[in-house]
Amino acid sequence: MDNTSKRIIITGATVLVGFTLNQIARNSWFKIYDEEPPSTHPSEEINWKKVVLWSIVTGTAISSAKLATERYLMLKLKLKN
Repeated sequence: MDNTSKRIIITGATVLVGFTLNQIARNSWFKIYDEEPPSTHPSEEINWKKVVLWSIVTGTAISSAKLATERYLMLKLKLKN
């Protein structure tokens, strides 16, 4: 398998992990707070505490998981930079 194919596999897996974790986070937020996660609709009143909490949780969890997935697959597929 050439490097281009490996990069496509890694990118696809990373996107899939990010999307899946985002959906899990959205569903968990809805179950906990019985409302949709904070969004950027300018017409709505913004609860900054929830916005910051949502940003920290999703940003940290999803970014860490995507990075771990990418590094794991790079090692398993022996991708050379």
